[in-house]
Amino acid sequence: MTDLTDAALTLAKQGVLGIEKHERTRERFKELAQSAANMLSAAGPVSVDEVVRLLESEFDVWVPQAIVVSDSGDHIAWLENRRPEIEFSYWRRYAEWLKKAWKPSTVESLDEATDQILELLEDPARAGAWKTYGMVYGQVQSGKTASYTGLICKAADAGYQVTIVLTSQHESLRHQTQARLDKEFLGFNSKLSRNPDSDSSVIIGVGTLGMKKPSICQPVTTQVSDFTTAQFQGTPVNINEVSILVVAKKNARILENLQAWLSNFATGEEESRTIKNIPLLLIDDEADYASVDTKRPKKGTSQSDPDHDPTAINKAIRGLLELFDKRAYVAYTATPFANIFIPDETKHPTHGEDLFPKNFLVALEPPSNYCGPEVVFGLEDPSAAEIREPLPITRPVDDHEYWLPDGHRKGYRPGKQLPPSLVEALDAFILATAVRRVRTRDYGIAGGHNTMLVHVTRWTDVQGEIARQIEEHLQGMSADWGDYGKAGRALWQRLLTVWEDDFSPTHEEIADRDDVSALAGPPVSWEEAEEFISVILEEAASNVKRINGTATDVLEYQSTTPVTVVAVGGDKLSRGLTLEGLTVSYYLRASKTYDTLLQMGRWFGYRPGYLDVTRLYTTTELVNYYVHITRANRELMDLTAAVSRARLTPKHVGLRVLDGKGNLQVTAATKMRSSQVMTVSLSASRAETLVMRTDKRAQSDNYASLNRLIQAITPADPVPDDKLEGAGRGFFRQHVPPQVVLDFLAGFLVSPRVLTANPENLIPYIKSQVAKGELLRWTVAITGGASSVPLKGLDVSLVQRRTITHSRVLDRECEVGVLVSPAHEAIGLTSDTVTAAFNMTVEDFLNNGKGREPKRASGDSLRKLRDPREGLLLIYPIDPLASKIKVPDPSIPIVGYAVVFPHSDKAEKVRYRVNQVFLDGLRKAIDEDAEGDS
Repeated sequence: MTDLTDAALTLAKQGVLGIEKHERTRERFKELAQSAANMLSAAGPVSVDEVVRLLESEFDVWVPQAIVVSDSGDHIAWLENRRPEIEFSYWRRYAEWLKKAWKPSTVESLDEATDQILELLEDPARAGAWKTYGMVYGQVQSGKTASYTGLICKAADAGYQVTIVLTSQHESLRHQTQARLDKEFLGFNSKLSRNPDSDSSVIIGVGTLGMKKPSICQPVTTQVSDFTTAQFQGTPVNINEVSILVVAKKNARILENLQAWLSNFATGEEESRTIKNIPLLLIDDEADYASVDTKRPKKGTSQSDPDHDPTAINKAIRGLLELFDKRAYVAYTATPFANIFIPDETKHPTHGEDLFPKNFLVALEPPSNYCGPEVVFGLEDPSAAEIREPLPITRPVDDHEYWLPDGHRKGYRPGKQLPPSLVEALDAFILATAVRRVRTRDYGIAGGHNTMLVHVTRWTDVQGEIARQIEEHLQGMSADWGDYGKAGRALWQRLLTVWEDDFSPTHEEIADRDDVSALAGPPVSWEEAEEFISVILEEAASNVKRINGTATDVLEYQSTTPVTVVAVGGDKLSRGLTLEGLTVSYYLRASKTYDTLLQMGRWFGYRPGYLDVTRLYTTTELVNYYVHITRANRELMDLTAAVSRARLTPKHVGLRVLDGKGNLQVTAATKMRSSQVMTVSLSASRAETLVMRTDKRAQSDNYASLNRLIQAITPADPVPDDKLEGAGRGFFRQHVPPQVVLDFLAGFLVSPRVLTANPENLIPYIKSQVAKGELLRWTVAITGGASSVPLKGLDVSLVQRRTITHSRVLDRECEVGVLVSPAHEAIGLTSDTVTAAFNMTVEDFLNNGKGREPKRASGDSLRKLRDPREGLLLIYPIDPLASKIKVPDPSIPIVGYAVVFPHSDKAEKVRYRVNQVFLDGLRKAIDEDAEGDS
């Protein structure tokens, strides 16, 4: 890039940042590029097209607006009034630092979101006592740490004097958080000095930018030391004179000691001594972990009862908060289910208020370049015109039992032979690292560290033995690679086979997909990758790390030289700890606490230029669990948005969850230990069988039900072409009587894991609505697909669907990431209605900052506009052979269905009972003793 082009780009970028996000079109980019070129014309010609191309590259990531649910109470808006007098020195340094690696639009969105959160806190200069309790949640590895780092910067700029950040119970995570805040907030290395003015050599991160120094903030903890009272006996640290930062583990003793030290600054009567006029910001990272009071009050009492004794860490956090008369508590988490069910009116005479986020909830949607579980598992994308398939990066593991059986205990000695799946995973890690090295060398793509995660047991002694086995295996590979004899040739052939059978076709598939192609790097040949294998094997063999509470190994990513590391661990790896350059994960922990599964998903996140070489080796059961909790998280995000639009308060989110549907409701039930009887509203909903039985009886009986349905609807009126836009092939009938639909559902066998779409729930609702003059006529669609096999008796091809577990089945079931094709919810609607629904969708995308324009009308919009008298039944006859589903009779299709209900003002909630076996399984997982990882 020439200096003149660079100058024009800088000018044009400022122009882009000054216009609304939805106005950032190619046409506007061209106008701004032309304007910049005109301004610089005296210095020489500028290629407007090149500047436009560079602008599109800079602004190709979009970030949806944060969703805010708040209860203003006695909150006084303050930020806009005080903004002119706040210098924001900490924030400006941090924003400038982020621009080194972030796209401008993501820094801009972080600025906006942290402004929103800061405004929800109280003005630190506000007179009198005040308190704020809030929560921010978003996807795993999507940027929550960046959010609270930005919030800390702005809060310190505004006048919050004491900042406490609570991490999990592990020192490695506390160290990592402290190191990040040293670099991105303080600007100096706390490990070397608490005063950067005394030694310039300790300056790091934002401190190296040469920008205006903010007022000093004293770190009370360091990268090598959590809080200890002894450190501060007789030291001159005085929170009345200097701001402080504390990064502490969630350890009751440490937090009690911190409270005892801080109480030295409290004044007032003995029973009501508080720290006055020193505003506290307490950030509770991974707030669903250890912070929630899980003790049940005695029968007939509540958490406010004087005899109720909360859990130790919950009590310690509340004690810290009660010590300050001006305080703000902000919880950060990716799995907020426990937090939204904290009792919202607890007022304990000794321990004060509980940690319910009564003042605000903020939901952070991830940027468009985030590769989360919805992308990995191919779940529904509301902006896509076609079904989004699962990413081809998941590899099933079913060969580990002889080596490391499920349910093994402490002291177990794994089999001497690594399972073939783990051997393949290690091979994949070596090849993935080689591909990244080639792309850095030949294409200038930023390289960085390379990490493999092995997470197979909670027992630390077993982790140590597994690490030793992996170390020996990699040492053997390194020795064999330099051997030109039989062993060397066998290893060469093994890696080449993985390359040809896996890496080449996977790169090709991902590079050809519109939704993720930008995250795949350029193609690399086997010969190019082979050049790096020897050195990578040496690095990996010498860098197998044991990451747990008893091992001394530490993950160090401070070096500018890329490291290649295999991290073996358990819980310490699962919560909060960032694994940089994570490419391959081998994960078996099948029985770990259900609701923390997403927290363990370290493989979600940002993979620029190397998504195609990432791999997840895990069990079918775990993938099924991940899909369930991912859908529940999506439902919670959608529900929060609905509560926000209705201008309701945080406590209504929990209430709405109880009235919710499907995945979200079951998750809530397991959290609340509630009754198995649930209620659900089916108004404006779509109930679908994403899980389908594959046993002989279900396959046969459901196919017979489909044939009876076809026979019953054949005499009905065909759906006219103008109501079938985009529907594709199929057999479509309208004005079908509701009894035909009821008969079909009554004879259908579903999995016990099908909740909302269970006929036992659908049939009473349909009957109830018919009695009220609704759902009197139905459109029924037997959909066709891409299979070469026709449905017998109809000129309709069977449907192909990818199972989320890549052809694996569990308990004679299969599960698909997506069943309903995006265009099918519009079947039976006029083109005018579909257009109106599309316009509603566009407006929703613009209002909620979702960036790119949708390619179709959303299901929500279509359901709102569908006539309440008309229902839609979609049938999906799935080809088991083409879809790689194991069934007793491959000649008989697996039948799935979706029932689409219009919005109804007359809808009553349906009560239903969740399958006891399924719910007991979830509860058992939640109640499981988590011993062994400490």
